[in-house]
Amino acid sequence: MVADGSDQTEEDDFVDAYEYATEADVIQVEEPDTADPSEEGAVAGSFAPDLDVKPQTPTPENVLFVAVGVYVATLAIGQMFVGPVIYAPETLAAITAAVAVGTAVCYGIFSRTDPDT
Repeated sequence: MVADGSDQTEEDDFVDAYEYATEADVIQVEEPDTADPSEEGAVAGSFAPDLDVKPQTPTPENVLFVAVGVYVATLAIGQMFVGPVIYAPETLAAITAAVAVGTAVCYGIFSRTDPDT
């Protein structure tokens, strides 16, 4: 330690060991070509403020995906709060029936309504 209380010493090793950056150290980022008219629409996860989001009726594939997600989430949350009793056959049957009925009702409502409303 120097007499004034600072941590600096007389010799500075950092300056002696410093290496300059090479071309391999620099990351090159290419700008996307936005003038290409052949590209269509937005992709899931992309940001495209110039495109409108259009409502559609749900497809059976999407409905099944959401139903399985709700079912798995219900089992996971039930396992956290109730414990292993959630996997009893009666409980699994009740959860499966509730998710199936709820999915059917929601699909019926959303497939019959007009997406413009």
